[in-house]
Amino acid sequence: MRIAIAPNAFRGSLSAMEAAVCIAQGLSQSRLTAETELWPMADGGDGTLDVLLRALGGERLTLTVTGADGLPTTADLGLMSDGQTALVELAQASGLVRATRQPRQPADALNATTFGTGELITAALERGYKRIIVGLGGSATTDGGAGLIQALGARLLDAHEEPIPPGGAGLRELARIDWTPLRLLYPEIDLLALCDVDNPLTGERGAAAVFSPQKGADPAAVALLEAGLMHFAEIISRDLGASVEGLPGAGAAGGTGAGLSAFLNASLRPGADQLLDLLGYGARLAEFDLVITGEGQLDAQTAGGKVVQAVAAQALSHNVPTVALVGTLLSAPQDYRPFGLDAAWSIVPGPCDLPTATAHAAEWLIQAACRLGDTLAIRGS
Repeated sequence: MRIAIAPNAFRGSLSAMEAAVCIAQGLSQSRLTAETELWPMADGGDGTLDVLLRALGGERLTLTVTGADGLPTTADLGLMSDGQTALVELAQASGLVRATRQPRQPADALNATTFGTGELITAALERGYKRIIVGLGGSATTDGGAGLIQALGARLLDAHEEPIPPGGAGLRELARIDWTPLRLLYPEIDLLALCDVDNPLTGERGAAAVFSPQKGADPAAVALLEAGLMHFAEIISRDLGASVEGLPGAGAAGGTGAGLSAFLNASLRPGADQLLDLLGYGARLAEFDLVITGEGQLDAQTAGGKVVQAVAAQALSHNVPTVALVGTLLSAPQDYRPFGLDAAWSIVPGPCDLPTATAHAAEWLIQAACRLGDTLAIRGS
């Protein structure tokens, strides 16, 4: 039996590679005889840079940039060996995992900025890299990419011709966009945005309504952020002639997909699908008898472009069954079978709190993979 092991990272506990190794180890301890191949995956969020550099090779630079909270932080930039392509993971500079304050508060959600991600892009451009792949996911921000755009030279001005404050809250003060510096300095950028979700910018499925509560926003802050994004979209339409509100993926990374599309003509693509193609995994799925995927949580957002959905859907197109091992299982079979996932199990053996689950993730993933292998061995006997 040939098995492709293609998990995402288990956020806060295991990288995608570590998760793949744990699954392979568990299978090896089972009674199943199988040949396994490790395909660590990502969807544009945390770990995307690691996955791409591991598979494709390149140089990693650690730079000091502006964090989501406005304070200096370190973030990695990937420079591919072709001398033309740079890899930027928004979660490195502007990510929720790197946010300093726990638990998150409404002020954090309102003021968080993507400025540091723009500094990473600037660093790549200054080094002569014109093709930029940006992973959008895992953000602490809901600023529509405004900070990123400002870092690249655009001026977002209030009624007094002063720069608007950082964060999604500041978008409500936007009166005029001067993007001449950006348009003149970076006309040759080829920018691919890997989106971890397909949500639009605003509305019930928008960046503020769906994701900002995870970043500390209470209902009042959610309403302010939604108003800011709607206003940002209106000014973009008026000053740039671009319509971004309903664009699939515009809501990724707190609306950064919208900003990249409007200001830099970025191509917004489902991150997990794109990585399957970039890494050559999609073309090889037919060689395998089973795919095992996984991530920290299987829920309603999974079907919006997460790794489990993308892997299962592409495997289905080759008539290869897919199963998932996850931390938290919040979806029923009728929720995940339509996109090609045949079965899913939580690796958690019983009720526990999140710190306990995180601490035991590797151990429990190995045990779950071993049980899965034993089950497959019985089926094949």
